[in-house]
Amino acid sequence: MAPISYKYCPVSMDDNLSPLQSRKLPWWLWILLAVVLMLVLILIVLTIFFAVRANSKACKDGLQAEQECRNFTHLLEHQLTQANKVLLDAEIWAATCNKTVETLTASLEMEKARGHKQQELVQKLQGEIAELKQKLQDTSKELDRLRKETETSDTGNGSTTGNGSTSFGDTINLFVVSVLLTLSLGALLA
Repeated sequence: MAPISYKYCPVSMDDNLSPLQSRKLPWWLWILLAVVLMLVLILIVLTIFFAVRANSKACKDGLQAEQECRNFTHLLEHQLTQANKVLLDAEIWAATCNKTVETLTASLEMEKARGHKQQELVQKLQGEIAELKQKLQDTSKELDRLRKETETSDTGNGSTTGNGSTSFGDTINLFVVSVLLTLSLGALLA
């Protein structure tokens, strides 16, 4: 047999590679890809870290404390609303009381003025009563003097009427004086 010669044709390597493999990535793209991968890894680590912290006992206690604070704040707001309502009611009541005090003060002032007028009238009437008493005493003295004069003149003349009673004129004078005094006192007291 005849010798077979195997001759290999040199084939370039670039021909056998796919279009993606034939291109080399630039160095800056490799660096950018490495930075992006590092950022993704950092974000994953940070997410895991914060997830663990969020589920920790201290965080749960903090959330519970925050909820208690909200509840307490709500209670305080409710109490403040009630206190404001009570304060408003008290202010309305105080305004009513002040109005009543003003009305009563005005009524008191009117009563004081009326009392002063009545006091002045009482003093005036007392003065008139004293004056009338003095007139009554003067009239009574005058009547006694006239009676004595009449008695002396009657005894001097010897003309007494029967059992020594006073004359008809003296009786009328006494009656007129007593009626006048009675009417004067009635007018003063009315």
